[in-house]
Amino acid sequence: MPKENTLYRTKAIQKNASGKPSRNPCHEVLERELFESLNRIEHRAEILIAISHTQRKSGWDELAEAYRKQAMSSRAKAQSIRELLAGKESTREEE
Repeated sequence: MPKENTLYRTKAIQKNASGKPSRNPCHEVLERELFESLNRIEHRAEILIAISHTQRKSGWDELAEAYRKQAMSSRAKAQSIRELLAGKESTREEE
């Protein structure tokens, strides 16, 4: 195992003065980035749905369906991130 991974693991399980595990700054950055990604992906899904509706009204059903599928894929990705973040929230409450 490379030293970098061992070092990261060591830092990740450090404890604060009260004996509880301390929050790793890397984890906080990652959490912020995940929230930002979640917002962007959800916004993308909303835009794709709007485009899909516009295309369907214009008679471009195949194109509308392609945009709808992209939106559903984005929503699935957003849900995965949301579940990951929800797991982080429940872990934080236990600390």
